[in-house]
Amino acid sequence: MAHSAGMFALWSSPEVCRYAGPIFDMYGRRVLSPVPTVSESDKIVAFWLDAAVQGWGCRWALLLLASDTFIGTVGFNSLGACSEYAYHLIPDHWGQGFMPEATDPVFDWAVAERSCREIEAFFDAENQRSLSFVERQRFVRSGVTNDGTIRYTKTLSE
Repeated sequence: MAHSAGMFALWSSPEVCRYAGPIFDMYGRRVLSPVPTVSESDKIVAFWLDAAVQGWGCRWALLLLASDTFIGTVGFNSLGACSEYAYHLIPDHWGQGFMPEATDPVFDWAVAERSCREIEAFFDAENQRSLSFVERQRFVRSGVTNDGTIRYTKTLSE
């Protein structure tokens, strides 16, 4: 599957978009979610490429090593001393251990390249898969936000 088609497979999935929150393009315009076309998912790619260039956020593509198949993304909605972690997987790959494998190198990068000392992540209370994952990753529940999401944090070591 070409990576553009892979991004479409990811962002056209109602299961993925259910807890993703609002999605915007690089001009601040809302992107329909789930996306109806490849060109709409390409707007999400452009958004994250621009964020990386500007240095405030980033995403990496997750690929299966053996086949170079796109299966999701992992990265940061914000970068700093406290960075906001986010990830999305195509549902066919849920529960196969890919996120734990991707998480440590991404956090190591944040420490080495961005002097990050704390990671935060926000989840809908109904998103049991993600809540279980962050608890297994030793995140600590640290409150509920104004929009009702649960904030988790994790302190990183140098």
